[in-house]
This record gives sequence, structure tokens and C-alpha cells, in this order.
Amino acid sequence: MRRQCNHARARMIVRRSPESGQSLVESCVVIMVVLLIFHGFLQAALLYNHERVLQFASFASARSATVGFNEDVYTRAYRAAAIPASGLMRTPGPNQSQPAQLGLETAIIPCYLNPENSAGILQYEYWDTYRMDPVITGGGATIQEYHHQEHPLQIWKDSGLLWAFYGRDTVTIANDVSMGLHYQHYLQ
Repeated sequence: MRRQCNHARARMIVRRSPESGQSLVESCVVIMVVLLIFHGFLQAALLYNHERVLQFASFASARSATVGFNEDVYTRAYRAAAIPASGLMRTPGPNQSQPAQLGLETAIIPCYLNPENSAGILQYEYWDTYRMDPVITGGGATIQEYHHQEHPLQIWKDSGLLWAFYGRDTVTIANDVSMGLHYQHYLQ
């Protein structure tokens, strides 16, 4: 009797149903969809953060213009405020650790903001692709600063999936800031 049980059990173990791999395939499909959704949320969070940084950069640029600074100064103010959304540092020290880059930025940014220094002493990855020259128009007592930039999508940027799902690998971020002119009060 015992032999018959063991023999029957062995036959049951060997026998597999035709749906035995179905759960594995379904699990893989579900995991891929969940990962795609997670990466979409992560990309949306990065874009939201970069949009907020670039809004502050617009404010810094418009504020520099309202107190009478020239175009070079308020463009540099914009770029310095946009550093957190500007990618990796190219000049002066690429491929550094974050603490080393922060120390270098702390020393270089004040020099970069001085219009007497070369604009080439500081360079970031996205500065070439940004259209970072703010347009300042003013009439009367207010100044309007508007610009738009093509900001690269960072998640899966080299995989080709962005073209498949989104149709492009950049997103346009636009900002608009209006401020009152104050330089007349300071330059009397």
C-alpha cells in the first residue's frame, strides 16, 4: 500500500497542468507595468521640482533687472539660480563627488555672478540646450520677464521608450514673472 502511495505521488509531481507557467508570465507583465508607472511618477516629480527651480530662477532674473542691472548680470543671476535643474557640472570640475562639487560651487558662484569675470568659468550640462536668455520688457513701473526652455526628460532618456510613449525626449517649461521697477529709487 505504501509503495502504491509513493508511486501515485511521484506521478502527480511529474504531471503538470498546461497553465503552470501562466502565473509567472502574468507576474512579469504586472511587474513591468508597475515599474513603468513608478518611473512615470518619478519623472513627473523631477519635472515638478525643476519647474519650481526655474520659476525661482525667473524671479531672481527679474529681481536683478528691476534694480537696474544690465542683461549680462540678470542672465547670470538666472543661470546661477537654475543650477539645481541644470544637470552635471562641466566646468571647472566635472565628475566630482557631491560634497566636492558643492564646495567648488560655493567658491565659484560669487565669482561667476561678477560681470567682470568670464562667463566661461562655470558651465553645466543643460546650459547649452536651454534658451536661458530671459526677455525683459518693461513699460512704466513694471517689468515682465518671460522665457521658455526645452528641458530633457531624464528617466530612460537613452532607451528609446520616450519616443515610443511620449513622442519626444524634452518638455517645454515656461515661466512668466511681473515685478515693479525699483531702480529709479536707487539711482537718483
